[in-house]
Amino acid sequence: MSLLPMMPDTVDRDLLEKEAGQVAATGGLTFYVDDEVLTYTSDGTTVHCKIGMDTGETAVRLGRRAWDDLVGQMRTFVGLLLSDELHMERGEFEQLADWEPVLRYLHAGIPPYDPSRVDFEDRDPTATYSVDTEDAELATQLQTMGYLHVTGVFTAEEMEAANREVDRLASLAVPGDDRSWWVADEAGAPALCRLVYATLRSPLLAALEGDPRVRRLGTLLDPTLAIAPDRMEGSPVLIKVPGRTSGLSNIPWHQDCGTGGHAVFCPAVSVGIQLTGSNAETGNLQVVPGSHGQALRYRWQDRADVPVVSIDTAPGDVTVHIQDVMHASPRPTGEGRRRTMYVTHYPSTLWEHIGPGEALNDLVRNRTEQVAELQRSSLATSHESAGESE
Repeated sequence: MSLLPMMPDTVDRDLLEKEAGQVAATGGLTFYVDDEVLTYTSDGTTVHCKIGMDTGETAVRLGRRAWDDLVGQMRTFVGLLLSDELHMERGEFEQLADWEPVLRYLHAGIPPYDPSRVDFEDRDPTATYSVDTEDAELATQLQTMGYLHVTGVFTAEEMEAANREVDRLASLAVPGDDRSWWVADEAGAPALCRLVYATLRSPLLAALEGDPRVRRLGTLLDPTLAIAPDRMEGSPVLIKVPGRTSGLSNIPWHQDCGTGGHAVFCPAVSVGIQLTGSNAETGNLQVVPGSHGQALRYRWQDRADVPVVSIDTAPGDVTVHIQDVMHASPRPTGEGRRRTMYVTHYPSTLWEHIGPGEALNDLVRNRTEQVAELQRSSLATSHESAGESE
């Protein structure tokens, strides 16, 4: 089978020319795939791809399966690096990251994000909605922005009961139990930052996970999407640890398919049940409106034209986001302690590839040193969470 990937028929030549100009200064990129060689180059107006040419300023080595996963949007450069299936032969990872949006466009037709092309349809990116809002209106906002904020979905009493249950599970959690994530706090002490597969150990949280109000919001765009309590970490509970932490606590700018899985679970929809309120002091959700279904270029945070929205919530509110919208949850500026339970609704393809107990996050969680190194090289940081790991 030829190493040269099939290019989608929908490539916009004007868009490709703009992207070619972006990577022209980066230099060519060579792949050593088993015993074959493939190089991408840019002349500033288009991208050329040639088998057998070894002229890239940056070069990486990987196997054929890893190459097929990269082209097929199963795994990304970061995911391959974390699994030790991608090795730098020349150049730095930053140059590789510069090429990723171009290659995702050429391989799969996923366009690079450009705020000038995003059409908000005269909608307000900061709008909030109530449970009485019609489904069609909610779906339009979600599809346009990539996220949604619905207030007052659950009562204070329901959230108080859920928090008591989280307290119970937290009291049973220990580092290394494979049911929780831990970080070191500012004093160096272990601190719980996430409970995973929580609903498998709690009938109360399982009822919340399967509540019709959650189902309604998780299937606004596709009624066939379904929850996965026994894989992909089930419905995790995020617990924001205050201060600077070491480990997988504060989540930098990312798409949920940032390490891989785009072909498997996008466009999944995640429903965030706000067990507590959230703001900058407790650690809240930030989003780039209209960025879903697109690839953001490395160092995009330096661009003044990219809009960012911070979502403040009250207990019982719900946030909804399409998983490949660019989003973050930076370090709390104050007391921290936000709790959010995420119930994600996936397309049926997930069950064809991910088995019980399996999750893409396992790879990231088990490679904390490499994730931290990527953070230090500014590949996945925001200004608020610089130097901290997802």
